[in-house]
Amino acid sequence: MKILITGATGHVGNYVGRRLVQLGHELVVVTRSKEKALSYLEFPAEILEHDLVNHPLPETKLKNIEAIVHLMGETVDGRWTKEKKEKILASRKKSSEHLIKNLPDSVKVIISASAQGIYGDHKSHVVTEKSKLGSDFLAEVCKQWEESFKHLKKSIRTVQLRISLVLDPQSGVLRRMIPLFQRGLGGTLGSGKQYMSWIAIEDLSEIIVQALTDEAYHGPINCATDNPVTNSEWTKLLGSQLNAFKSPPVPSFALRIALGEMASAVLASIQLSPEKLVECKFKFKYPKLKDYLAHTLEPYKNGKYFFSVKQYIPKDVDSVFSFFSDAKNLEHITPPMLRFQVAHMSTKTIHKGTLIDYKLKLKGIPLKWRTLISEWNPPHDFIDTQLSGPYRIWNHTHRFEKLGNGTLISDEVQYKLPLGFLGQLMASSLVQNDVEKIFKFRREVIQKLNI
Repeated sequence: MKILITGATGHVGNYVGRRLVQLGHELVVVTRSKEKALSYLEFPAEILEHDLVNHPLPETKLKNIEAIVHLMGETVDGRWTKEKKEKILASRKKSSEHLIKNLPDSVKVIISASAQGIYGDHKSHVVTEKSKLGSDFLAEVCKQWEESFKHLKKSIRTVQLRISLVLDPQSGVLRRMIPLFQRGLGGTLGSGKQYMSWIAIEDLSEIIVQALTDEAYHGPINCATDNPVTNSEWTKLLGSQLNAFKSPPVPSFALRIALGEMASAVLASIQLSPEKLVECKFKFKYPKLKDYLAHTLEPYKNGKYFFSVKQYIPKDVDSVFSFFSDAKNLEHITPPMLRFQVAHMSTKTIHKGTLIDYKLKLKGIPLKWRTLISEWNPPHDFIDTQLSGPYRIWNHTHRFEKLGNGTLISDEVQYKLPLGFLGQLMASSLVQNDVEKIFKFRREVIQKLNI
């Protein structure tokens, strides 16, 4: 099937894209920046550079498209100024209208993101797809978002995914909350009695994949497990899994001062019931929050941090692995500000047991770093482990797997700062930002290199 995706460079879009390529589908991605897409897409795709918010897609660009997955939308995070509200609405309403304006007859199904915010605050009441819709700002945005797809011809099956909190330690609410809890700053919000509906990113992605071919999926669908939790339960489970201290509650008035109108969305109680998913016989991989957190938060326990990033390269696995197995190449893909150099290797070529000594500068301070190649499995993966250096723990797993006609690179870094809790409190956010900047630079350089 030839499938067009918007919002593909986001975490959900990338997860869905990788899965669809694995299943043999042909993908087309619409993006405002082709350069950014080449760096941030984690799967092979034809890239169409186009601004959907301001211009319709020409019919020629939609030739032979059979299905559409529409995920784009301005983030709702941050204070809702007048300008921010306009962007939130336009990125959903206008992009949807422009997306469907010139649809060819080849399109048979459109799956569009929506959100649980369409229901507003329902207190302790269970919310099904038939429940009363809200009237606040987010509810109005979602209603206009969905309205765009209600007047298409009957030959096109439409699905509106009313998505709850999407859980993924590397994005969204979990990514923001994990470091707060690790620093002892995680507490209940408001009364703590408000319900939080949620879904694992793996399950949401699988819903989208199934909805593309299963005609049982149609109309509005609540995307949440059947096991919502109160904010108080959420806080207790997250703190327990991270072995973290619990901070005092954050009063509602403090949230309203800090977030403005957005605080109403944070404090809203929505207890979604996935009735349509039950009818479609969807099976959740992670139906219960405790089990999900136990599985995904293991690398973060006891003050450890975990960073994961993926990148697609249109080269074969052997070529890509060969590039990364040359320690000297690491100098080229590391930001110049680090003054990173390979000083010595215990062997002429890298294999299991090789010791590598580096010189670098962190914040202008000269440092020495020694790593051990603790695992070496060409061309699939290798692990380097810090023996001495700036971190208390540093384990970097490099993975390489065939995807389509190219290679998916996965980097997984688990690290722990020195000085225990004091180190976490004082430096964790700075170090996290530095790690992300290093891999951002690396991603952009790799994309430009002809490996």
